[in-house]
Amino acid sequence: MPDFSRPRCAPPHEPRTLSIELDGVLRQVPGTYHRFGRLVGRFITAPCFRAVCAAGGECPAPMRMALHRPLATTDRRLIVLDDKRSRWVMSFATCYAGRRCVITGFYS
Repeated sequence: MPDFSRPRCAPPHEPRTLSIELDGVLRQVPGTYHRFGRLVGRFITAPCFRAVCAAGGECPAPMRMALHRPLATTDRRLIVLDDKRSRWVMSFATCYAGRRCVITGFYS
């Protein structure tokens, strides 16, 4: 049976770049906007963030950030723009090896 859930001419994801400021540091962060599939409507960044797990300890590898579209009630301080002028809400929750973690800054 053919898949009619997306047009054949549109790729399932699109590379974009975000401008994100954390702790006074502004960086251009590459990522992918997902048009279709499991992550539809999400923007997933490249792994470039430091995170701390709730169980204690810093994650040993850079983490990705998953962003979503803002609502009317979203705090404006959490909204960032991509290179297509689309608005995204930063989410600081992430997981590492099945553990809940919180993004605390850029990975250096």
